[in-house]
Amino acid sequence: MTAAIQLDLFGQVFDTERQRHLDALTCLRDVMDEALEVVANLHYQSSTDTRNARARGPWAWCVCRAGLRFEATAEWWAGAQARGERYGWDRTPAQLVTWDELTALVGSHPRRAEVVAWVESLPMPRWRQLMRPHELGPDPESGHVSHLCHDHVDQHWPGRRHAWQLVLDLLGDAIAAKLREAS
Repeated sequence: MTAAIQLDLFGQVFDTERQRHLDALTCLRDVMDEALEVVANLHYQSSTDTRNARARGPWAWCVCRAGLRFEATAEWWAGAQARGERYGWDRTPAQLVTWDELTALVGSHPRRAEVVAWVESLPMPRWRQLMRPHELGPDPESGHVSHLCHDHVDQHWPGRRHAWQLVLDLLGDAIAAKLREAS
């Protein structure tokens, strides 16, 4: 039996949904190595499902058949531990934004078509070109300079850098649109 949701006259339920969307978009924009691939495909690519979490900076996440699971790292680790729940690497992030929700949030953005075209132009295997460039990560100065150099000498670097900037701008636009909804 599922619990019925009572809509608050003052928009509290809608605020919770908006915050979940904002958090998912922020996680994608700020830390996820596979954000470009998620935005380009807007569906799960693997034949097997996973619930293996990854974490970086303020976010833990998992891309799975259901969509994007995410949670603030502090809550995913220490918060869950304090409540006596499974925590950290033994825990799948609690929040979920489905593929349909992600499609509604970013699928019709005009920049996405250029990203998709660039991805489709890449030879297989293309996973390395789809990964977040080290300089666009949450803490680029902590990485070894060889990682930055390796990115820059790759023949696909100019297109990769441009595609990632498009994705970051697209996600920034989607975040701004969600914030405007709150006004």
